[in-house]
Amino acid sequence: MISNMLALAGFLTAVQAAAPPTCALHPAEGKWEGSCGALIEGQKTFLSIAHTAAITSGVWRRAETPSSVWSGTIAAEEYPPTPVEIEVYGDGSGAMRTLFGWFPVSHFAVAENTLHLDVDSSHEMPPSGIDREIVQRATEILSSEEVWNRADDRQCPGDATKWSIYCAMEKATVEVAGAFHHRRPALRVVRAIVDERTAGRPYQHRLMDYNNDPTTHLADVRSLFAEALKRIDTAAP
Repeated sequence: MISNMLALAGFLTAVQAAAPPTCALHPAEGKWEGSCGALIEGQKTFLSIAHTAAITSGVWRRAETPSSVWSGTIAAEEYPPTPVEIEVYGDGSGAMRTLFGWFPVSHFAVAENTLHLDVDSSHEMPPSGIDREIVQRATEILSSEEVWNRADDRQCPGDATKWSIYCAMEKATVEVAGAFHHRRPALRVVRAIVDERTAGRPYQHRLMDYNNDPTTHLADVRSLFAEALKRIDTAAP
């Protein structure tokens, strides 16, 4: 499933440059459903969401509590429905969490039996203070050669005593944010640094292949997390 997510990771980035696409949803059997314009690769995009009690994929930030939370699916003409969660704050802004990235939401409101929201998939959400805590905790988890799993398969059992880069990030995310999401900003920052370091290498799965590469040393892993912390400090609001 993760390989499919990575293969489709860029599908939300083709958006009209003039303004974020507007989603116009209408009531349908306990949900709100409708079009989000050409949100996905210029294709007609369909969103189906319902109000829910809480986000299930981990806390984004601690400073504020969402005024409402929504979950459901997002789909396009050439892509099947995939999970989506949306958290909204008092001013109508928020974040849309998808398997392909976290994206800013604005102008979320219900008027005249229509739910409107704008989604800017040309910009991913910046990391929060919690994302910094996640990377810091991953640094502590992957603290020595003795606890470093050099044969990562992206399976992270709860009773593990050794961790790869990916599993250290997953474990840290669960401990800090309460749940794991494959595309949260902390992981995006770490992946971006790996991409830069390994340009031209035929990696299929960035974190796994970098972790398992015999030329990668623990000092590289430590500097990876240190660089991620610097970038988060620069980017975090």
